[in-house]
Amino acid sequence: MKLDYFHTVLLICINQLNGERTASAIYHLLKGKKSSQTIQDGKLFNLSHLFGLFPKLSRKQTDTAWEILSQKELIDMLPGNLCFITPKGKEVLMKNLKETPIPSSLNGWKYGDLSRVFWRRLSILVQVVSNLSYGRKGYLPITKNHEDLQWVKEFLRQTSVSKEELATKLYDELKQVLQLHSAKVATIFVQRLTSSMKIGLTFEQIAYKHDEDPIYTYLLFWNVIHTILQLLQHSQKSRFDILNQIIMDKANTDALTTSTKVTRAYVLQGKTISEIASIRNLKQSTIEDHIVELTLHDPLYSPAFFLQDNDFRKIMEAIDKLQTHQLKKVKEYLNHKYSYFQIRLAFALSGRGK
Repeated sequence: MKLDYFHTVLLICINQLNGERTASAIYHLLKGKKSSQTIQDGKLFNLSHLFGLFPKLSRKQTDTAWEILSQKELIDMLPGNLCFITPKGKEVLMKNLKETPIPSSLNGWKYGDLSRVFWRRLSILVQVVSNLSYGRKGYLPITKNHEDLQWVKEFLRQTSVSKEELATKLYDELKQVLQLHSAKVATIFVQRLTSSMKIGLTFEQIAYKHDEDPIYTYLLFWNVIHTILQLLQHSQKSRFDILNQIIMDKANTDALTTSTKVTRAYVLQGKTISEIASIRNLKQSTIEDHIVELTLHDPLYSPAFFLQDNDFRKIMEAIDKLQTHQLKKVKEYLNHKYSYFQIRLAFALSGRGK
């Protein structure tokens, strides 16, 4: 069976993880599982840009892909669901990335959830504005999502510009951001949009038109969305007034998972792990997960209460010498002087900003 770009994505993950995580860890990362371990893996192994890019991914899809990669001798599957990339696999990966590199602005961890909200709202807004411009009322909205439809209704109710001006501004703002991309990529994005005159195409249909891989087409599309969000974040709001309004209520989201935010409040009150576990009726190991996640994502937080600077340096020396992300190896090398929790904190501190 011929390889597609999804196999390249899997090879990237396997190459980065270097046998230190299971195939299941890769599945959870690509699907976007909001667990502390998966989030930490993304940071530590420099795979956060791929986090949650395939939210509808199934186990069957990945299992089939592993089997194909194994049959082609590009990976070795070992007991315990561990997988390694073979020399042949590295060669294929380097060749594929040279020909079709991962789109540079993809950032699944930072923009994944926000990008999906943005796209849903933008696509229905484009359809509505297009039909308004042509005075057409009898059409079916491209989504049945009540929340998105309600947002568009509220947006149109509150906007102070005329429908003609709204259409012009939305067109101009999209034109500005699409000019940052090649004509092919801009066309792919536009072909996904539904207007009063046409229905947006599927990724398979678009890929066929461009003689391109469907998965790569999919990634090119989301790269445009992530580029837009990045641009909105660093530009004056007046420059992209309409596009900014689409995500105004969603943009300032905290990177931490909801449960970790609750734990953070107790940690900042000076409560111990056992006290927080008791208050929240959770396992101490879960609270430790939250503190590691907090350490990884909040540059203002210091876990010095749990890991002193001197101990951090000693653990990092061991990690640098062993060149591993495996907790057990580090713990054994340091003669079990430090807990798994402390070693994970050291990894988290070293992973900030990656």
